[in-house]
Amino acid sequence: MKAEDDLMDALLKEQARNRDADEQLLEGIEKAIDEDAPKARRRIPAWVPLSAAAAVAMGGAWVHYKNRAAAPEVAYHHVTEQEDRTRALPGPRGKLPAESAAVESRELDTFAVEPESGMAALDRLEKADTFVAEEHTPGMDVPADSGAISPPAPPAVVKPMPARAPQGGSVPADGLANEAPFAKTDTTGKAGNIQSRSLSTGRSMPQPRMVPVPEPRPPLGEGILDRGGNTERYGQLVDQPWKSALDTPLSTFSIDVDTASFTNLRRAIREGRRVQPDAVRIEECINYFDYRYPAPEGERPFAVDTAITTCPWAPEHLLARVALKGREVEMNARPASNLVFLIDVSGSMQSPDKLQLLKRSMKMLVKSLDERDRVGIVVYAGTEGVVLPPTLLDEDGKRQALSAIGKLESGGSTNGGAGLQRAYQMALNHKRDGGVNRVILATDGDFNVGVTGQGELVKLVQKRAAKGVYLTVLGFGTGNLNDALMEQISNDGNGNYFYLDGRGEAKRVLMNKLSGTLVTIAKDVKIQVEFNPGKVAAYRLIGYANRVLRDRDFNDDKVDAGEIGAGHTVTAIYEIVPAGVDAPDTGEVDKLRYQRKPTEEPEVELVESDDWFTLKLRYKHPEGDKSKLIEKAVKGEAVEVSEADKDFQLAAAVAMFGMKLRNFGELEDFSWDQIAEIARPSLADDPDEQRSEFVKMLKGMQ
Repeated sequence: MKAEDDLMDALLKEQARNRDADEQLLEGIEKAIDEDAPKARRRIPAWVPLSAAAAVAMGGAWVHYKNRAAAPEVAYHHVTEQEDRTRALPGPRGKLPAESAAVESRELDTFAVEPESGMAALDRLEKADTFVAEEHTPGMDVPADSGAISPPAPPAVVKPMPARAPQGGSVPADGLANEAPFAKTDTTGKAGNIQSRSLSTGRSMPQPRMVPVPEPRPPLGEGILDRGGNTERYGQLVDQPWKSALDTPLSTFSIDVDTASFTNLRRAIREGRRVQPDAVRIEECINYFDYRYPAPEGERPFAVDTAITTCPWAPEHLLARVALKGREVEMNARPASNLVFLIDVSGSMQSPDKLQLLKRSMKMLVKSLDERDRVGIVVYAGTEGVVLPPTLLDEDGKRQALSAIGKLESGGSTNGGAGLQRAYQMALNHKRDGGVNRVILATDGDFNVGVTGQGELVKLVQKRAAKGVYLTVLGFGTGNLNDALMEQISNDGNGNYFYLDGRGEAKRVLMNKLSGTLVTIAKDVKIQVEFNPGKVAAYRLIGYANRVLRDRDFNDDKVDAGEIGAGHTVTAIYEIVPAGVDAPDTGEVDKLRYQRKPTEEPEVELVESDDWFTLKLRYKHPEGDKSKLIEKAVKGEAVEVSEADKDFQLAAAVAMFGMKLRNFGELEDFSWDQIAEIARPSLADDPDEQRSEFVKMLKGMQ
């Protein structure tokens, strides 16, 4: 025990010496990112090692590293650099409990100058090995010789990184990179010791030993993985059935621009978790991606586009795409905003992928706003409170906001209902006519005190939306994510729901998608399709399982529907059985016992037409109460999906991805690799490697 006490004293002293140096380094990195991201890539080393005290305070917690092979110097490529820092608080001698460590993680996104094709990007990504490890879960056991002082860590999947010398460094003789701490594994699966260097002294310090490599990842699509008290909650989804175009010619639904389902699935897949089918909202997966649809002309808030192709999984069937493209709004032309952040600082938000990621995400958003904007911050745990009153974001206001964000700490139970009421009241008190008035709720959704009933929360957000204050929900974390609640209240609060699985996604949502996230260009957008029985025998809508409306709701302006923001795209796909082809079961019922129809019932008279269907849309101005109508008849010959535009091919592949995860029988014999091949042509137009990473993820699921 004395040896352990001496070691701990020495490490804590080392930590104190390193803290100032760590802070200076972090400030330098932050400044470099803000000023010039491409330059930051050249200045910042490819990794920042953990200090010795940080490693001990984490107590065996694994840190995620991601390494990609280097691209040609002139090629466009995405480099993810991750810096991790741990500040340990004093604890019992010889032991630092999990709650005494605050871990912060940062991913630095930088880009080179000229774009390369999506194909080349995919080839480069496929050649890169990855180093993936999982954070510890308190209470899980590790071998007795692990050397961990803090709570033990679970098994991790470890692959050594390919050789690549850091700036000023060299590749060791064994061919493995020395950019970051990693485990060398031998054929027996035992892990060797890992070393990191002190930031201030450069001395090698002992680190916790890696645990053995676990069993292979479980198969996907078989329900959620039972792992350590996982209480994630998802709403029950019932997929749309086949319908007869003769008996049920109308299909009516609300649009959906949310993307949370895809990023949540991506997180689960990367962690090797099984995917719960009800976590898969196919339309959110499709709408996650950027499409190059035609922009609207004139005064209309969005343009409408349609296309028909053959169906990849059923060659005798067809796919029909309905696509909307919202009008772009330049950042300098957007209206002034009145934003109230409602921040969950309860005990469930302690982990680095929750509160720490949230704080960094909020800082990015605040820095992108200006003196036109006003921001307030309300926090909630056991009780709610105001951290920052509504403040104009001039130079001094930004300093106040960033300081308030930096001081957020987690602890306590979750009185989300009270916090939501306070945030809405603050937004209403400072409402800007003609501006953006929005509450931004950031949480893992673990409401367990106060107004917790989902019905009560829905009523609350509906009332405030009717007064012009909309809601954006940002979801975080793993284990207790209340996806069902967050999706529901965002739908009824005239808002959006995003799940942030890392700094890259936070940047995409809060920086690149800022105008669309905040600026609503049309509300209560409904789609109704009338199929022509002379051309269509049967149809089904893929996705939108919880967005279906009654046919009479289409013309009822009192019925709420989805909103579309500036620059947003919306895609819906129907599977169609052409007339003359045997249709699937459409759910016909037996002959009725107590009712008789006339023996000579007149046949339905069909109107002669070459149309496949007529598309109708209704929408309202963001501050209006009366809807406007758009109509379009769709005709023409179907083309082979291999000859369709690249956006259609990508959307079809993403739909198949979602259908397979939801256990559609038609996709049972389709491999993930086959789905990837359908998406592969879309990589020709992939400047941000969004599509390349999707294809690589599919191939990794094989």
